[in-house]
Amino acid sequence: MVVPDLAAYPAHLHIDLLPSHQGAGLGRALIATLLGALHERGVGAVHLGVATGNVGAVAFYERLGFHPIAVAGARGALYLGRSTSDPVR
Repeated sequence: MVVPDLAAYPAHLHIDLLPSHQGAGLGRALIATLLGALHERGVGAVHLGVATGNVGAVAFYERLGFHPIAVAGARGALYLGRSTSDPVR
C-alpha cells in the first residue's frame, strides 16, 4: 500500500490482541520494542490505520504518542503516526 500522504511515515504497524490479553501492558511492550528496532535501523517514523469508531484503540495509540495524519480519501479509517526516536511513555 503506497499512500503519498504517509510518505513521511515509511513503516506500518498492525497489532491485534485478544480482549483477554488487553490491559496487561502487552500492546505497549510490543509497540515499544518495534519502535526501538525501527529506530536502530534508521526508520524515523511509523504509521497505522484504525477504524474511526474504535475510540478505545485511538485513545490507546494517542497515549503512546501517536497523532492523526491527514490522508486524502480515507473513509471510515483514521491514520495515526509517530516518530520512532521518542520513547513510549
